[in-house]
Amino acid sequence: MSTEIWLDTDPGFDDWMAWALLQAEPGLKLVGVSVVAGNAPLRQTLANALRIRALHGWTVPVHAGCERPLVQAPVTAQDVLGETAMATAGRALPLTRAQPVAAHGVQALIDAARARPGRLTLLALGPLTNLATAFDAAPDLPALLKAVVLMGGSTDRGNTTAVAEFNIHADPEAAARVFGAGVPVVMFGLNVCRQVLVGDEHVRAVRALGTERALLFADHLDAYVGIARRRGGTHMAVYDPTPVAWLSRPELFALEPAHVDVELEGRLTRGMTVCEFRVPARARPNTRVATQADGPEVMAWSLRGLARVLS
Repeated sequence: MSTEIWLDTDPGFDDWMAWALLQAEPGLKLVGVSVVAGNAPLRQTLANALRIRALHGWTVPVHAGCERPLVQAPVTAQDVLGETAMATAGRALPLTRAQPVAAHGVQALIDAARARPGRLTLLALGPLTNLATAFDAAPDLPALLKAVVLMGGSTDRGNTTAVAEFNIHADPEAAARVFGAGVPVVMFGLNVCRQVLVGDEHVRAVRALGTERALLFADHLDAYVGIARRRGGTHMAVYDPTPVAWLSRPELFALEPAHVDVELEGRLTRGMTVCEFRVPARARPNTRVATQADGPEVMAWSLRGLARVLS
């Protein structure tokens, strides 16, 4: 029986890769997509999502969600990912006239969960604004979800600040609401995503598939690895696809129970995920936190999935 997935996302190249791997995996059934502002403003992340769907000919409904965080001013990752959040070494995603489904993304995910009580896994790859808004609008929602699986946070270093990861930093109040909602949460933070690395050898493998779609994807993957090159490295961490790999191949990961809080007040630590692993002695666990990944095997699985969806 397939695992039913609702994808909440802010594309971003690695969101595209995650989405492609979801579509490639027969054991995962994607039932809907809500888009949130994050890597770029909502108008851009929504356009990216619609272009991705059109390129592949997918039919899953796409909904526009929230365009700004709950409290703070919007922040984006365009300084790293480029103006469109879809930097490329050559080919660009083609334009499309497709439009999102009229229903707002928050209401759409509430309706999807109510139609599938206890069966829907919510996969969150961007700031958690849509999720927190949905939990506030529908107090029954946390009990209806099978789990929230998210890419966000860190057990150690940050990437937007010294201690804060971008998705949490972009809307800390929303993240605090989700971790405190009582829903089962599985967290894939920077600490584990940095164990899954993509480099030029993977760009070459995708390019070797030879199809126009694969060449287009390879140009974007090349630009993504280019972020590491500009910093003097050779490999880039794989963020959003990592929880997708866990959904399909959980044996490639180690997870530990923890109580996760989000720091909201600290002058230097706002957006930090404070992970208390001394459970239940010091705190009641509210999250399973990914701590280890078999990075080479995750990438091997990813390449097999990409070959199916890009060929």
